[in-house]
Amino acid sequence: MTDRDAEAILAGTVTSTQVKFSPTLDLESGAGLGFWRTSAPNIEGIRFTMAIDRTAVAGWAGRFSRPAQSVDQRTVFARCLDEFLAAGGDLRIAVPSVTEVDRAAADYDLTVVTRASRELAACFDNDPAWTVPAEPQRRLAVLYLDGVRPEPHHLGCYTALPEHGEVISYPGLTGRPGQERRCEIVLFEARPGGALDVFDQHGTPSQRLRQAKQLIDQHLPAELAERYRDAELTDAGATLVGAVTPVMRRPVGTLPSGRPVLGGGDVVCRMDPGGAQGANNAVQCAIRYAEAILHHPGGPYDRDWMEWTAAPWLSAVAHPAARWTATVLDPPPAMREMMLAAQHDSTLADAFAAAFARPSNLARFTADALS
Repeated sequence: MTDRDAEAILAGTVTSTQVKFSPTLDLESGAGLGFWRTSAPNIEGIRFTMAIDRTAVAGWAGRFSRPAQSVDQRTVFARCLDEFLAAGGDLRIAVPSVTEVDRAAADYDLTVVTRASRELAACFDNDPAWTVPAEPQRRLAVLYLDGVRPEPHHLGCYTALPEHGEVISYPGLTGRPGQERRCEIVLFEARPGGALDVFDQHGTPSQRLRQAKQLIDQHLPAELAERYRDAELTDAGATLVGAVTPVMRRPVGTLPSGRPVLGGGDVVCRMDPGGAQGANNAVQCAIRYAEAILHHPGGPYDRDWMEWTAAPWLSAVAHPAARWTATVLDPPPAMREMMLAAQHDSTLADAFAAAFARPSNLARFTADALS
């Protein structure tokens, strides 16, 4: 059950930024969902730049062990819904109330909630083991662009602007399934009230493009800004403005009847996109839940089973990803020193790049370094 069919998704605005790293891409391919593995542009690593007054004051390039990729979620969701229907799936377009979800859940062995209204999300308790910010850490603006000159080494670019925020960009694929084309995806992560915090949620796409180009010219070093000189929006829905308040909830919710439901993805663990973890977190969750169902094909899918199913995903994937994202957005002094030191140590630069693919690796690494 979802709120839009494939055509409505394709006709709508972009939903996010997303980078899927090699472990996630492998899982998708193993499940028969690697539709863009050979057509999406490869992202070979990360070019980190710290800039002040349009001048690069630090920088390094870290390589992934294997490439990452990005495909417009509109393209992904539309293709996957069509595949689901072709396989005999029962797709229902609706925005059900909690009462309707409760009533429907009585007819099924298992109900999984991966998107939720505020009312439905309230059925999942906040995780008391986590303290998350009560407000968004960044104001966000996303643009999908044509006409951007490719980064010559096939790297994603992460530009830190102290006191203002970050500008992140990388190549991706967009378009109707079967008609996909290359684009550049740009994310402005603005500190509230900072110089990047200029985008209006009610602004038009053309206004947002103009503002984005102005910010790039005003804040990025000239050699980076020049890449966007001829940029244009990929389509009428190519922009998104908003903010994300981080969330960490318990994975099992309770409906008004007392019936348990299993939460997944953003319903349980929602993060700012600056850490590039959301899409990976969702795929890892889905695959692990599917494996757990196949491991116990006869059920019962009760509360104990749900807790057992969610625990490995949370401990191995979601929790490390949330810690990594919080660290990237607000690095402690020792971490900032390590990030600066990476410009003189390619091994350290590669370790930072690898942490995006496996956040738990750098979590252990930094714990040792900061102790």
